[in-house]
Formats: sequence, structure tokens, C-alpha cells
Amino acid sequence: MKYKCLIVDDEPPARKLLTDYVSKIGNLELAGVCTNGLEASKFLQENPVDILLLDIRMPLMTGIDLLKGLKERPITILVTAYEEYAVKGYELDVIDYLVKPVGFDRFKKAIDKAVEYLEVQVTAPDKKEALDYFFIKTDTRIVKFMFAEVSAIEAQGEYIKIITPTRKVMSLVSLTSVANVLPDDFIRIHRSYIINMRHIDEIQSNEIVIGKEIYPISRNYRDIFFAKLGDRKLL
Repeated sequence: MKYKCLIVDDEPPARKLLTDYVSKIGNLELAGVCTNGLEASKFLQENPVDILLLDIRMPLMTGIDLLKGLKERPITILVTAYEEYAVKGYELDVIDYLVKPVGFDRFKKAIDKAVEYLEVQVTAPDKKEALDYFFIKTDTRIVKFMFAEVSAIEAQGEYIKIITPTRKVMSLVSLTSVANVLPDDFIRIHRSYIINMRHIDEIQSNEIVIGKEIYPISRNYRDIFFAKLGDRKLL
């Protein structure tokens, strides 16, 4: 299966390099090339794409403003010369953040992560099936988990740690991709944490206590969390 991607960058050398990189990856198809966010916004209204390769500082409309304005965002990889936008990018759930100049190996790694997420979306079980388990791949094994046993999932660099009362398992997958297959009991409270509300023991100000672990609720996810909590409170 080929995935359509859109390159958005105001610098001709960067556009040329990314176009060359895309041509070297067999499961990518270049849907278009835009020079700024405004042009990309118009393109995306008529041409849905799977992966967005997006610069940040551009004339007319920045990459961040473009993402904020999209009702449906493609899987996005930010490609920029400025490291200081990393936090803002991850708040917008970008799949990866590449700092120019970008080598091909690092680019390919980001694309592999994006494709992995897209494949999870395609193969994710229909919620109507109400499956109560999932499988996760580790370095040497494929491990089965019951959704009910998982208390939290933590991002650690390019890995995630799945936490239960009896075990902790690492897997090379993004937090965003695994969030796609989790049932409604799970909620993201921080760019690095997803928790299972059934396992919450206490809530102390902006922290959640699960057993001996304490998880922070970030400002960006606070309102969503407490709104969901409010739906479940008895009094």
C-alpha cells in the first residue's frame, strides 16, 4: 500500500531534498509540494493526504497555524531548523520532529513511525467488537495484555512503557499510535502519559495517584480530563 504525502516548505533546497527522500521510499507517493501554510491549507481541502512533511517558519501562514486550523490533520512530521518548537509540535500530536539538516536515515525512521501509526489505524479492531485485549510487540516477543489490567502507558523517547500492577513492558511504538486502539476508560493526561481511569486511587490537585505511582496532569489535557471525570462522579 502506498501512502500519499505532502511537502510544505518555503525553501527550495529543502523541498528538493525532501522530494528526493520521498522518491527513495517505496510505499510513499508524493501528492504535492507547497511553499507555505496557506497554499497547503487550500491543497488539503481538495486533496486528502496521509503524511504531512511540514516546515514551521514560513510566510503567510506558519506550519503551527496550519495544523491548528485543520479539522482533520494528516499524520504530521515537522521538519524545521528550529528546535524550540518541539514542545508545541508534540502538543499538536505530531508523530515526529526533525531538525534540519535531516539525513536520509533519520527521515526514513520518521516515515516508518508514521506508517506504523497508519497501519494501526487500518487494522484497529472495530469498537463494536468490544475486544478486551490487545497485543504489543517487544524486541523479542509479542505480549498479550488485557485492557483492564493496564493502569498506565508512559512515553519514553521512541518507546512506550505499558504498566500493570505486576509488570512493565517496553515497546518501540509511539504513544499516539497506541492511543488509537485504547477503549474509553483510557485518557491522555500529559504528552507522556495515558492512564486507565479504572485504576485511579486518588486525584491530588494536578496529579493522579495509581498505587505507588504519581502521574502529572498537564495544563493542555487538564480540562478534557476533568470533564471526563465529571461524567463519572457519583456526587
